[in-house]
Amino acid sequence: MKVMGVVLAVAGLALVGCTGEPAASSGPSSTSSAATAPSTSSVAPTAVTVQSTVTSTVVETVVVDTTPVLSHTGFGAIELGMTREELVATGLVGEPVSRMSAQCDVYEFKSGSGTAWVQGGEGVMAIIVKYGATTAEGLPVDISPVDPRVARTYPGGEAGPNGYAVRVEDGVSYLLHGATALTRRGQACFN
Repeated sequence: MKVMGVVLAVAGLALVGCTGEPAASSGPSSTSSAATAPSTSSVAPTAVTVQSTVTSTVVETVVVDTTPVLSHTGFGAIELGMTREELVATGLVGEPVSRMSAQCDVYEFKSGSGTAWVQGGEGVMAIIVKYGATTAEGLPVDISPVDPRVARTYPGGEAGPNGYAVRVEDGVSYLLHGATALTRRGQACFN
């Protein structure tokens, strides 16, 4: 049994000597004491930067309504209250085509679709658009005053002998009569 104990003791010493670290070189000793981490691969890891660009095309159809609007303040560049000179300077009207009363001159749109009425020192008091536009609420300006859409759109208005009148802002009204007039309170050009 003594032999077996000696063999096991020698084997134990041999195992203690196996550490996985490289054996000390038998050459001249190195003064460096840096430890080297064990490696499981023969290829050093490399940092890789991946750059990608994604391009997508979006197709969208946009419907743009280019219908002119007779708003509560005017028609395009023609505004209620502007002076005679400002009206002519827009380039949208020519010289007055008629005088409807002692106080009012009528300027026809060069497009032929309406007129602007200038009253003495008050400026543009009425704008009448006959076709090719809508009111601010989306009704065609040439709508009949008896069309049911008129009363639904303007429930506070009144039907009268000259059309359907509705106040749209303080001192400003629409008169729908197969064309639409935008008028300022106090206009004396027509009734």
